[in-house]
Amino acid sequence: MKPRTAVFDARWILAVPSGIGVYAEALATRLPALLPDWRFVFAIRADASAALADRLAGAAPGLAEVVRLAHAPLSPRGALELRRLVSERGAELVHSPNFSLPQPRFGFPGRRVREIATIHDVIPLVVPDYAPASRTSRLRPVFRACLRATARRADVLFTVSERSKRDIVSALRLSPREAARVRAVPNGVSPAFGAATHVPVKASADRAERVVLYVGRRDPYKNVPLLVSAFAEACAKAPWPMRLVLAGSPDPRYPEAEALARSLGVSDRVESVGSLPFSNLVERYRTADLLVHPSRYEGFGLQVAEAFASGLPVVCSDGGSLPEIVGGAARVVSSSAGAEEWARAMLGALSDPAALARMRDAGRERARLFSWERAAAAVAAAYGEDGSAPEGRAGE
Repeated sequence: MKPRTAVFDARWILAVPSGIGVYAEALATRLPALLPDWRFVFAIRADASAALADRLAGAAPGLAEVVRLAHAPLSPRGALELRRLVSERGAELVHSPNFSLPQPRFGFPGRRVREIATIHDVIPLVVPDYAPASRTSRLRPVFRACLRATARRADVLFTVSERSKRDIVSALRLSPREAARVRAVPNGVSPAFGAATHVPVKASADRAERVVLYVGRRDPYKNVPLLVSAFAEACAKAPWPMRLVLAGSPDPRYPEAEALARSLGVSDRVESVGSLPFSNLVERYRTADLLVHPSRYEGFGLQVAEAFASGLPVVCSDGGSLPEIVGGAARVVSSSAGAEEWARAMLGALSDPAALARMRDAGRERARLFSWERAAAAVAAAYGEDGSAPEGRAGE
């Protein structure tokens, strides 16, 4: 029997790792093995690495094609390129691992194309002043319209947590019929994070330096300046030296964290390491003493799950999906808390070796819930569902 064809938009996989890129590659490299009756056409960026092209082609030897497109997925030309690719390959399904589905709806004479997409979160619509310098913040009505169009037309719309699902339905004002097409499937964690043995500070090493790790962007809703303030307070009270490592791409639009570290006199203890290669990121999780994540909202919070898998204890906020993701495995601080409360939480955890050991064990157990194989299997199931249009969608 001739294989069915799916076009997977892998242009979201960038040279600098991002949460969406990790998600896209994790699915793209696993779906072909779960769907041997499908032929995959992976659309990648023109400047994507040869290594990425090889990984995608190798996911289904002989049944995967990698095509370089000249334009990004959100550009009008990029949308036209994807439509042309779907038409030329006679695809039955198009899959976007992010919110963008080209307008108008895919459709060709005598052939209906099923559409699958993911909206990871609706942070710009539910978090005030989440990132005022961002294009999404300036064009919020356009962003909402794009998300709503994708949510209404997708045959299946995935998201990454139950909290994100509720907020998508509410913020986009989806009808009950539209909401029924939204499915919450948690992200996974690479096995590499659990493969390395964590190296905690020995309880007897009273003067050993404690390393606090932050992983993520610098957008204001991530609360990195608050973390720096809390770290400075903790340093003033701690009986041992401390260091704060900020991992993630620096953003010149938001220089507040480094400026605050200088004004508080802790710049020599705050290390900005930028975006890390994967192996270096694994090592940072392995050798830190505590991950602190004060974000006001997360649709999932991949860094928290990665820390759990690494055996790294976590202190995080109650923002968005974080309580759902951490269960009882992390020390949770209110999103409205100030620097003093965050400092107490950090010092309380770092001062209690028995509590740290319990958090390590609980985190590793919690991490077992987050499997890319499980996520890919849930997505693969949607490929094989009935391709007929759901009731009430004709002419949408």
